[in-house]
Amino acid sequence: MREFLKKYPGLYVFMEIGIIIILFFAAYLFAYHRRNAKQQDFYEELKEEAWVATADSPLNEKEIKETEVEVKEEVDENLLRKPDFAKYKEINPDVIGYVYIPDSVIEYPILKKEGSDDYYLKHTIDNKLGYPGCICVENFTSSNLDDTVTILYGHNMRNGTMFGSLHKMYRDSEYRDSHKYVYVYTEDSVEKYELVCISHYSDEHLLIDDYVKNSDGVYEFNGFKGDEGTKVFDKLKMFNDKSAYFSDVEIKDDDKMLVLSTCNTDWTRVIAVYIKTNI
Repeated sequence: MREFLKKYPGLYVFMEIGIIIILFFAAYLFAYHRRNAKQQDFYEELKEEAWVATADSPLNEKEIKETEVEVKEEVDENLLRKPDFAKYKEINPDVIGYVYIPDSVIEYPILKKEGSDDYYLKHTIDNKLGYPGCICVENFTSSNLDDTVTILYGHNMRNGTMFGSLHKMYRDSEYRDSHKYVYVYTEDSVEKYELVCISHYSDEHLLIDDYVKNSDGVYEFNGFKGDEGTKVFDKLKMFNDKSAYFSDVEIKDDDKMLVLSTCNTDWTRVIAVYIKTNI
């Protein structure tokens, strides 16, 4: 081997460059995973102390006058609390909401950056550039998260954080059935949604029908038309993903819809669709 390298001295340089590249890539991966883990630890620490009680829910108890019997209904504890938004806004005033799926890693603040649709896909909650970013919405989304369709975006992290667990929900029916409810909190409200669909979809915007091209050739959101819920559901069915899950719930135009969206490895997206429950 030594004689061979003497005969071809250029290989020394080639091997040295290769070793440098390998070491650089290893260092990058180490820093990448360390940064992601540190950011997730930050969220975990916040979760432990960032919940506060709310006023009693109307579901707590009611009187049945006909029989004069007081009946207690089953209480959904997730409707009787909310995140401490004051604490989150101290960290970042762009926090507008919170998304929570019980017994899952999905428990994150929702952020909105005025003037940018993707800032928080590239920045963490403390405004540092890089992954894992944040759960975020586009500029046209109401800051009260009360649109006909609200789309939340999050990265598909390999360790399952952010919206990485949507892939497990897509593949594993048992996991999906045990995680079919999602709660969305704002400073003024809490909404409970039920899963009605999870499917692959193209990288086309789900609400492309509500966009128009301006004089500069740039597509801009043109407002909700009122039928977005049924259109979204129909688009996912027409995409014809053979492994998709669709519930037998009938979707109506006036259903309030929540969409969780994350990227896939083949230029498609994983889309989980929920509709507001009657609580």
